[in-house]
Amino acid sequence: MRSKVGCTLRLFLAGASVACLLGVSQGWAAPAPQVLKGSAPDPAIISAPQSNMPPQQAQAVIAMKIGAGQVQSLPKKSNPRAANSAHASMIVALRAQKQAADTERTAILPSQRMAPKGLSKVVAALPPGRTLSDPVPTTPPAGTPPTGTPGTAPQTGTPRGAPTTMAPKSAATGVVRLPTTTVLPPAPAAPAPRGQAGLGMAQGPCTRPTIVTVNGQTKGTVFTPDPQFNLYTITGCMFGDRQGQAYIYGAFAAGQVSLQIEFWSDTQIVAKVVPQITGELDQNNVTLVVVPSGAPQVQKPGFKFYAMRETTLLTKIPVSAFNYKPLLDAGGSPVVPIYTTPAGQGFEGRSSGVYRTSVEPFSGGSDLFDFKGLRPGFTTESLAFQYFMLPQIGGATYQVLGSWETEWRDDNILVRWQMQHSRQQGYSYYGLSVWVSGPRGVSPWPN
Repeated sequence: MRSKVGCTLRLFLAGASVACLLGVSQGWAAPAPQVLKGSAPDPAIISAPQSNMPPQQAQAVIAMKIGAGQVQSLPKKSNPRAANSAHASMIVALRAQKQAADTERTAILPSQRMAPKGLSKVVAALPPGRTLSDPVPTTPPAGTPPTGTPGTAPQTGTPRGAPTTMAPKSAATGVVRLPTTTVLPPAPAAPAPRGQAGLGMAQGPCTRPTIVTVNGQTKGTVFTPDPQFNLYTITGCMFGDRQGQAYIYGAFAAGQVSLQIEFWSDTQIVAKVVPQITGELDQNNVTLVVVPSGAPQVQKPGFKFYAMRETTLLTKIPVSAFNYKPLLDAGGSPVVPIYTTPAGQGFEGRSSGVYRTSVEPFSGGSDLFDFKGLRPGFTTESLAFQYFMLPQIGGATYQVLGSWETEWRDDNILVRWQMQHSRQQGYSYYGLSVWVSGPRGVSPWPN
């Protein structure tokens, strides 16, 4: 009889303990079954029931168990995949296109200073039928005083520019014929029609404003406000000699992003993305627009936008990202985790907290935090971990099962947690902080 009564009492206390502590913070909801990217679903993952206890009351109950000096920390740990992430690959591409822009800009600006507009030297064309080797005509120009006029000198000797050996003069034509060994310079080439910059006549004459290349590429150039790579050289034709405007547009929150003009000519533009732009996600389908002064605008699609990056601490990790497996204590009662985001009392300032407690001992286990729900362009960068250590009170000993560890699983985090049992109560409390890198001014989580 005593055995049955004792068993009933233990089950009652266990149920009361679970009911008392099944409160959560503002960010609590029933965790949905989640698995690692690319892995098979685990049928053992369950959802936690929701408690009617106010979150503040549940956090206060938990905080009473955590005293000063009982929270321990593990070293901050960086995500090893960060060095090989898509961000790292993009930096390589941005560095290469910035070098191309630097080279073009260096060629554009000095050439414009050396040959200012309107000061180019023009050589007069020769009359039809004349070459540089033709003799100077003996007939004086109109208005020249006739020979013998007082003050003039008689013409003597060989006219300047005439060959020293004269060929026989044809009576039929009256034309002076040069020796067959005489080599004449080639006739000057006719001026080329106005062509597209960088492409010559291969593309034909330019009849309307045209964008040809950006940083030496006809497509695929990535626009970014990152000051390390923010430089763009645009070549084409019929931009006009008066400065106009340029911008990019796509699925931006602001609709379009302006370019700051550093240099403008009829065939070349040097510009930068407005560096203050924020709150925009990366874009893979961006169109460049050049608006000449007093002429129709010209568009060229096929470009990209890469937002300025910043690293931020997650203030919350949605419960949908928290995954755990069902667990029973030694008495057969379920041990249900209490999940708070941000972390509750005892782990203030952390992205999330996980609390487990039961009358009977229970084994340690592991939880998985899955970050596939982050907005596009965001990646996990580093983590910090804290856990509660049960104090030694009056020489009492306690049982320990499991260990405290964190492990990166691709861009996700596996937390191995420990149970400590003393004086008819088992505990497992920890707090997790996660830093992510992504577009500046954008919330890492949708909604």
